[in-house]
Amino acid sequence: FDGMHYGHRKLLTLAVSSVQPQTGKLLVGVTVDEMLRHKQYSELIPRVEERMEGVRQFIHQLAPGMKNRIRVVEINDAYGPPGSKDGADFDALVLSHETLETGHLLNQHRVKSLGLDPLVLLCTRRTEPNGMSSTALRRLRSMSQVEERLEKV
Repeated sequence: FDGMHYGHRKLLTLAVSSVQPQTGKLLVGVTVDEMLRHKQYSELIPRVEERMEGVRQFIHQLAPGMKNRIRVVEINDAYGPPGSKDGADFDALVLSHETLETGHLLNQHRVKSLGLDPLVLLCTRRTEPNGMSSTALRRLRSMSQVEERLEKV
């Protein structure tokens, strides 16, 4: 969730809209810094605390009445809380089409390794004609920073 671009907002909006209105709960996982070191331009990714706060702010603006039913947590492994022994409380996973395969792998893990039911996978698709990924936005920020340094020379 670095940059909180349109795709992130779309993903979180789908997540909020999929929660039972009166009783449902939402858990949003944000990947820890150590798991992002391999990404392009990872030095431009904000720290996990900052990314988690951005998620909280967006969701609280989107659905202020759900404030006490939403938790934002760190993810420090491939599957996060739904892939743990305590994952029985989960019934759905919201993901992008880029991460859909991970959702299928998570479901296999839940069924075969944990004896849990598979999750319903709710998937967003990139619909904007010139969709910008987090990597593309970091690349632009990097180029902008280089240009600024060159101008100072």
